[in-house]
Amino acid sequence: MWFIITEPCPQSPPELTWNLQTDSQRHIEENTNGNFTTKIQKNITLSDSDDGFTINCSVRYPVNKGENVKTAETQQTLRVSYSPKNTSVSISPSGLVSVGSWVNLTCSSRAKPPVSSFSWFRISKDGDIKVADGDFYSFNVTENAEYRCTATNRIGNQTSEVIVLRIKGPSDGSLPWEAILGGGVVLICLIICSLALLCWRRKNSTNSTVHQNQAQTIESLSTEPESTTEENIHYGEIKFTKKASTSSAQINGGEVDTVYAPVKM
Repeated sequence: MWFIITEPCPQSPPELTWNLQTDSQRHIEENTNGNFTTKIQKNITLSDSDDGFTINCSVRYPVNKGENVKTAETQQTLRVSYSPKNTSVSISPSGLVSVGSWVNLTCSSRAKPPVSSFSWFRISKDGDIKVADGDFYSFNVTENAEYRCTATNRIGNQTSEVIVLRIKGPSDGSLPWEAILGGGVVLICLIICSLALLCWRRKNSTNSTVHQNQAQTIESLSTEPESTTEENIHYGEIKFTKKASTSSAQINGGEVDTVYAPVKM
């Protein structure tokens, strides 16, 4: 884009200034009537950032043979139309979501004229599948997925970056709080059962030891050997006398038999 500002002067060329770059091209032309025309020119490639920019131009030139200086000023505001810019997607709630919950996707874009339509696409291995229209898309989560939106106006369109939707579950290494709580309860129960089993085993071991000790004591008492001291056997002499008949023998003269018998002491 280029601008030309001219100012005819009857005596000397005017001095032009503006708020664009100083490398602008300047041309001075002399008219057939003896006046001068000064031109200042700048080529500009317009973009969306130039929309609303105001160009100020001022002129300063002498009059009355240089005795006085006259000034003038003008301005022009740029009106630039452009296709959608800065198209993006936001998600609520952000982060990991639970299966069965609702999520809201919002598409935003900057354009002049304003965006006339928004389109939503789900990315699949077979390509993009259109799922909705409008700047707002709400749905129930069932699985991991990727989405993007396209903003369009009468000049053109722009597609946003892909937004990734991830659900809570083993696929992303996370566990729902119900599973964590259940695992904690199971762990506590296992610890309690282990402690109870250990106490029961210790009690049984103690009782068994006591019973064994008692049994050993009884056995030792019942199997204690009798005195191994040999009995001393003494032999004594016992004399037996036959009572003699009063008619045939005298006691002192009768026959005497000697018998030995053991006697315990």
